[in-house]
Amino acid sequence: MGKRADRKSCAVYPCLFFGLLYLYWSKGVMGQSLQEQDGMCDADGCYSIHLQRKTFRESSRICKDKGGNLATIKGPEEASLIHNLLSSGVRRVPRPRIRLWIGLQRMPRQCSATRPLRGFTWSTGEQETQYTNWQRDDVPNACAAHRCVVISYNTADKSGSDQNNFKWLDGSCAVAVDGFLCSYTYQGMCPALQNEGGGPALYNTPFELASTILTHVPFGSVANLPCREGEKEDQSVLCMVRDDGSIGWSKDAPLCTDIPKDLCEQDNGGCEHYCENRNTHYYCECSEGYVLGEDGKTCQLSDPCHRANCEFECESTAQGHRCKCPDGYLLSGDGQSCLDIDECLQKPCPQECINAPGTFECRCNEGYLTSEFGECVDVDECMEGKCDHICENLNGSYTCLCHEGFSPLREDPDLCEDIDECKTPEICDQVCRNYEGGFECLCDEGYILQEDNYYCRPVEEDEHLTIQSADATMNDPDLVTYASTTEWLTDAPSIEWHPTYPSWFTEKTEDGDVTTQEADLTENAFSNSPDHLLDITESNKEDEGISIATSDSVAARASGNKRTSEALTSAPKKNRVFVMSTSATSQLPEDALAPGTQQRPGDKKKHDKSWLLVALLVPLCVFIVVMLALGIVYCTSCAVEPRKSVTDCYRWTTTSKPEKSSTAKSQA
Repeated sequence: MGKRADRKSCAVYPCLFFGLLYLYWSKGVMGQSLQEQDGMCDADGCYSIHLQRKTFRESSRICKDKGGNLATIKGPEEASLIHNLLSSGVRRVPRPRIRLWIGLQRMPRQCSATRPLRGFTWSTGEQETQYTNWQRDDVPNACAAHRCVVISYNTADKSGSDQNNFKWLDGSCAVAVDGFLCSYTYQGMCPALQNEGGGPALYNTPFELASTILTHVPFGSVANLPCREGEKEDQSVLCMVRDDGSIGWSKDAPLCTDIPKDLCEQDNGGCEHYCENRNTHYYCECSEGYVLGEDGKTCQLSDPCHRANCEFECESTAQGHRCKCPDGYLLSGDGQSCLDIDECLQKPCPQECINAPGTFECRCNEGYLTSEFGECVDVDECMEGKCDHICENLNGSYTCLCHEGFSPLREDPDLCEDIDECKTPEICDQVCRNYEGGFECLCDEGYILQEDNYYCRPVEEDEHLTIQSADATMNDPDLVTYASTTEWLTDAPSIEWHPTYPSWFTEKTEDGDVTTQEADLTENAFSNSPDHLLDITESNKEDEGISIATSDSVAARASGNKRTSEALTSAPKKNRVFVMSTSATSQLPEDALAPGTQQRPGDKKKHDKSWLLVALLVPLCVFIVVMLALGIVYCTSCAVEPRKSVTDCYRWTTTSKPEKSSTAKSQA
């Protein structure tokens, strides 16, 4: 039996050793037990401080195991509660300045310099906040890493002179710091139990805090109230949901005695104004004009701004109330009304400023538009095509211009109308003709316009035939001739030369269909250029009639005046002839003329000396025949067909009736 007992005792000792080792290890892992001053609660929840060197992830896991999260500080009230928690009591800390994790972290590459939290997120998943307390500016180089936030506290600063107390710093989440703060939210809170003579109640909270100094006890806590000797045993009650749906204790006070007593007897029941006793319970009431506070004991003014008569806003203060004015106003001397601030006196706008109650508005002048940067930019009205002719853009406006000969329309300056210059007196010597954008001066019949395009002078007698011939040529487009360099590629045309009797050279033709022009003689010798050859198309191989028209000014030729002779003769309808101009030089001595036929200045042209013209035409005809023969030989010897010129495309049209070649006479 002794041996068995020894064996059993030997087996118990290892079990006991491992059990103690487990308890010690679990305490070290799960965290140190909270002291009474390590927790604090208000009507919204509780906070606890844990002085253990942990990383951010380890601290977050411990808070969640206790039913909470790393502390969130979203408003001034929560910040004030944290300050009181850190400042209360004396704690053993490794060094005077400690750093504690709070529930604020930022994932990599989530920086946002414009937001209050700089891209950080609360442990509850929210990014909005009404309170921040950063110690330094954000570090841009740290954006790529996972960052977490600590709150700094100097335990040696009792006077509150350290400006870095309670400031926020971000750093690496993998570094272990001095401790962390946890926060807890609950369904509701129970009021603290009154001392019934045996001592204060001890509260055991769900986050493992045992405290006798809590003013608000979280839902699910157990309170142990000691009773005086001779009364009931110590009472335990639970903070729970009561039958009416409210959060309260499982038993009503008093807990240690069943004898009804006046609960308002001691310290007025804790009420600020009035205490009403109901045997088993009591409640507080407030005077008129006051309302009961959230703690159920204190009283506050029901509406301090009700009789303030503030124009805009009213703010309650400890001394009463204060009137406030919105942006753009100033509080007047009576402390109630607000005066508008005229911001336009500071000239904040580039052009026009319009003051309004509480604000102002910037506007641009006509012809300008407001850009995205608040500047006034000129509008180019010419891009809209408002003007009829010419548009010139100006700063803030534009102007319309008209072409020469036009003027702006009186009813609409953007449009242009023609100026009737002919309405201006004496703008032309005789006749004025207006057209769109201008005018021209004309002359009556028998007058010709001079080079100044204004005056008209009478047409002289010796200019009549020349003008008439020029007019006939201009009016008939088929009589316009062009110089041609076309080489002869066809057979020599058959040209029938008629006798040159002097009676042929008359001023009028038989049918009047051929234009008579004054023949000119040049000083140069006959040119060998193909321009002076007679150009006859391939269609003119049948009967053709050619004659050379000359004027009756023989004496003028003898004196050496330079003239040019061009002539067209009537031909059959299908046989059209294109006659190129030829030039010849005739230098005749004065004695070659018949006596009494010498031309003097001012003498009229004579027609009875036609034998002189015959003497000139005979060599001319011989020269033409020779040149024509040479041209034919040259053209037949060439095997390459040249390019056709513009003149090859013309077809001449005549109105004269065809005559037989045997009886046809040349008309001059």
